[in-house]
Parts: sequence; structure tokens; C-alpha cells
Amino acid sequence: MEYTDYLIIGSGIAGYNALKELLSIKPNAKVIMVSSDKYYPYDRPPLSKQYLRGRISRDKLFFESEEFYRRDNLKVLLGKKVDKINVKDKTAILSDNNVIQFEKALIATGGSPRRLGIAGESFAGVHYLRTLDDADNLKRDIASSKRALIIGGGFIGVEVASSLTLLGVKTTVIEVKPYIWNTFVDEKISKFIQKYFENKGVQFILNESVKELQGDHRVRLAITESGKRIEADLVLIAVGITPNVEVAQKSGIEVGNGIIVNEYLQTSVSDIYAAGDVANIYDPIEKRRKRIEHWNNAEYTGKLAARNMVGGNESYNFISSIWSDIFDLHIESAGDTMNYDEYVIRGRFELDKPNFNVIYLKGGVVKGYLAINREFEELETLNKMIERGIDVSGKKNSLTDESFDLKKLL
Repeated sequence: MEYTDYLIIGSGIAGYNALKELLSIKPNAKVIMVSSDKYYPYDRPPLSKQYLRGRISRDKLFFESEEFYRRDNLKVLLGKKVDKINVKDKTAILSDNNVIQFEKALIATGGSPRRLGIAGESFAGVHYLRTLDDADNLKRDIASSKRALIIGGGFIGVEVASSLTLLGVKTTVIEVKPYIWNTFVDEKISKFIQKYFENKGVQFILNESVKELQGDHRVRLAITESGKRIEADLVLIAVGITPNVEVAQKSGIEVGNGIIVNEYLQTSVSDIYAAGDVANIYDPIEKRRKRIEHWNNAEYTGKLAARNMVGGNESYNFISSIWSDIFDLHIESAGDTMNYDEYVIRGRFELDKPNFNVIYLKGGVVKGYLAINREFEELETLNKMIERGIDVSGKKNSLTDESFDLKKLL
């Protein structure tokens, strides 16, 4: 049996940031990180964009050089999994039967791509995108592909559709719901984004799902539920992720759409924390529980969990935010963009050179926004308005007037 002060399970954004924070606060503490990935921590957002397009090299994805991890008080176990935690004696049993005893542990296991479970899913040319190996496999196939089908019109699907189009691959996106990005924008904004993509050459099929994939050894055709036949020699399935809660479940830790945590990111077992995509957190601003699958939240919760593991008492207080770069659009979104009763548009809501901010209100209070090609200063001001619950009733004209300084509403 091996002993450590702090055990980190998972090496994604949350796990890596927790590690950095722990080493910063307690540089001499013993830390062990266990990762099912075979690589040291790397950045994931570029996998669907710059890396897939060949605009950044593989080595640029990694947060640190291998030298960073070579220290006496740190051990990183790659290609390993924690199978179960014995919460009474605080021991983690690995899948190879090795045992690690710890004082505090963090579960940052993220999520896995949701499988469709349809015929033909195992054909060559059918991909999921979550890891660096996934991205490398997809890159190799793109070079010899002419027609691609993306199943799923969420963030990953749309990002990859833009990358494939830029690489000269004719791309179709199929989405089971009436519009793309349906989990965080309304239909009006979705249709705008869709039209922008269509002008770039991407095709969309909405209100439809894939029944099966056909081919020889390689995928050649997708058959939809209504009988449409879509030729494709490359398929990406991007229908969301399932949180990796298995270790928590086996250990008797409370789960429910992720791992349930309190405001300090503690699980139902006080010395075990959870962060990142796998954590189900109570949002004090939106006043509801949610599981957030975005980079900024993973970074924040990883650091917050680390600070609380070493004796801090900080409560979660973070505005959920999303960002993406698609074609020449820089997209930023924060707060609640679904639970609103009205919205206003600030800026140029036009397909050629779009530059606007959709500001969502409920009861006259600013709740969230979705911005395309906007300045950081404006977004920072809106973040403060969301945090403070600023009521702009009777001042909506000021929100739409670009000559008006939004700071005056704070």
C-alpha cells in the first residue's frame, strides 16, 4: 500500500488545475494523480478546432513539459483507473489491485461520449471525440474523406463541422431536435448560426435521427428514422457525454446526474471532493443544481476544490460560461440563457460581419448573454450585472444603444 496526502482521480482540466493549486499552496505535500489517459494533462478545446485543422502542433496541447511532473513528492500514474474507494479507511483500490491510502481525495473523472447503440457504429470511419487519441484518429481519416456526417448539433458537432468544412470536406449535420445548440440558445439565435454555417457550405438536417450506419469494413451510408439515405465515408457521433460516476457509485458516494457536492465541492463523504464535468453543483446565482461541461467551470472548480482540501472554506460562486471559435466567430456566453422572459440585442445582428450581444432578462433582471465578436470589457460588465442581479426595467433602450456605457447600469 502507498500513502499520499492528496489523491487526484482524473487528469482533465479540473484535475490538472487542482494539482497546480495544491502544489502552489503546499509545495511539499505528497500528491498522487491517477489518470485513465496515457498522456500527461493536455488542453481539450483545441482538439475540435485548431489541432484538427493542423494549426497547432501536438506538443502545444500539453500544459506542462514532462519535467514538471518529475518531483519527489508527486507521482502521476498514467493509463490507470481507480476502481473503488473504501471510504472508511480512505483507501483507493486501483484496477490493477494496487492500493493508495490518502488524507483527502478529488474525483475529477469528467465524462465519456454518449453512445448511440445503433447498427454500424463499430465501422471504420465512425468516430467520437473526447481524447487526444480520438483527435489523432479523426485527423488520419479526414485526409482520405470526401463526405462527412456529424450526428449531433451541439458544441462539439458544430465545431468539428466548421473544421471539416475549412479542410475541404463536404459536411452534413443531423440533429434530432428542431434546432441546433438547443441546450443553451433559443430558436432565433440558433437559426442565425445555422444560416451562417449554411453560407459556409455546411448542410443541416433537423428533427431527424440516424437509425443505422451501413458499409463494408468502412462506413458508407447513414439511414435516418424517416428513411433518408446520407452518403458519408466519415461519421462523428457527438450527442453529449455521460458523467463518469462509476467510482463514486461503487464507493457509496451520492450521485445524481453526476456526483452530488455541496458548496465547498465536498461529496457525501467529507474528505472526498468532486470537480469539473462530473460534479453536480448548486448554483447560487441561478438557484438550482446543475452539472456544467465547460472549460472555465472545470478550471474554477479544480482550483476551488484544491483550496478547500488543504483547509479552506470557500463556497462555490461562479458564473457558468462558455466560449468557442467557429469559422471567424468568437462566441462567449455566460449565465442563464434559457430561463428568461425576454431578451434584447445589442450590436449588429447581420450575417455578414456579425457583431452582437443577446442579453437575456427575467423580470427585468439581467440573467445571461450570448455574445459574438464582442469586446471583453462589455462581457466583464455584463458578468457583474448578472452577479449583482441588476434590474434594467425601463432601461432596455440603454442596453441596445451601443453608444451607451453599460457600466453606468452597475
